[in-house]
Amino acid sequence: MPSSNHWSYRDALRAIWDRSGYDRGYVSNPFWGDDAAKRGLQRTSALLDRLGRPQDRYGILHVAGSKGKGSACAFAASILHAAGYRVGRSTSPHLHTFRERIAIDDQPIDEPAFAALTRRALHAAEALERDTPDLGEVTAFELTTAMALDHMAAARCDIAVVEVGLGGTLDATNVVTPLVAAIAALDLEHTAVLGETLAEIAANKAGIIKWGRPVAVASLPAEAMAVVESVARERGSTLIAAGREWRVNGTWRRFTAEGPWGTFEDLESGLAGDYQMENAGLAISAAWLLGTAGYPTPETAVRSGLAATRWPGRFERLRAGASEVVLDGAHTPASARALRAAVAAEYPDRRAVVVLGAMADKDVEAIVRVLAPVTRDIVATAARGPRAASPEAISEGVARAGLLAVTSPSVAQALHDALSAAGSEGLVVVTGSLATVAEAREALKLARPDLPVDHEGWSRS
Repeated sequence: MPSSNHWSYRDALRAIWDRSGYDRGYVSNPFWGDDAAKRGLQRTSALLDRLGRPQDRYGILHVAGSKGKGSACAFAASILHAAGYRVGRSTSPHLHTFRERIAIDDQPIDEPAFAALTRRALHAAEALERDTPDLGEVTAFELTTAMALDHMAAARCDIAVVEVGLGGTLDATNVVTPLVAAIAALDLEHTAVLGETLAEIAANKAGIIKWGRPVAVASLPAEAMAVVESVARERGSTLIAAGREWRVNGTWRRFTAEGPWGTFEDLESGLAGDYQMENAGLAISAAWLLGTAGYPTPETAVRSGLAATRWPGRFERLRAGASEVVLDGAHTPASARALRAAVAAEYPDRRAVVVLGAMADKDVEAIVRVLAPVTRDIVATAARGPRAASPEAISEGVARAGLLAVTSPSVAQALHDALSAAGSEGLVVVTGSLATVAEAREALKLARPDLPVDHEGWSRS
């Protein structure tokens, strides 16, 4: 740790980087097993104790899920902010800067505050490790989870929206006792860690449901819903589910949400794509449950909050020269299906040149098979970072799906190649991972990334 009392932002990033693992690609290693994860929960809880239990000073909405949880968090935070609350938000991964993971009223923490926050948390972590060595070392994700919760207390937040990092039961964020839990749509993801079936994955996600605290749930397959309902019953938790206690109908430009709050008509989503309606519905449901716990949100706040929601990299649309570009971090077959439906609905007469860059553990063949009906050409590429599949590996996956791809060594070059191939009034879709989308946004001068903290750079995972 630097001896100076005035850390820089890069000093803080380097200190976090030094605690990251899994080949510097994950901020903690999900393959260490359940026992290690349980010790991680104990470490995180003990670290928060040393920081004065900041998580007890505001209400919390805890959000899990395989897809849509980030959008649901964005919707919920925007609704709560529109209702007049000071809202903290903790999400991962980030697109461009690590500071995005800790935001107050949609504004990321600034660099000096981040540096001071990291220094304070590290002092507590080092003391914990010195006093209780049997707990092991605090990981980067555990540290940043504690930092986010600490910052929200210091910022005098009324309520925090906390996104699960991975899974639910054994995730570092599961040290909180939320007023309300929410579970977004599920998919077969991280199966080596979370389980091979939807029922196993549902059990892991349902671990965020706390005794007597209500939970809002998106549409789930029957086997998954049965598991979540069982956990809710065991824990005395009221459950409101999509298609039963609440429902949404229409399009993202104009939809209706019906539920225990009544009927809200003519709602508009600030996030494009009809699949966002259910994420919005989940946020409305969670906000209504928060209202029963002392945080009411009037219909006017729901309406304005939904319309004002922004979440870059999720069916984000812009123009680059004569072409239209869609940026979407779809990285599973299920999220690819949502992307395909959105492209087909918004661009019914066009097929896209797809820039595809995915992590090495993703099923590229399955993703490409889903996207094939809206795809004209594919440019295979790789984002920076050790977890990214090579352009050649992406191309092989494309070939297994029965299509052909050209390769490009960087996302910036791939985007240039795709725009050239799309031509006048063409459509380019950049997808496969949020890291790929982030580099495309940076190439389009929409944002600047954190400076690398060593020769490898900082992973966004």
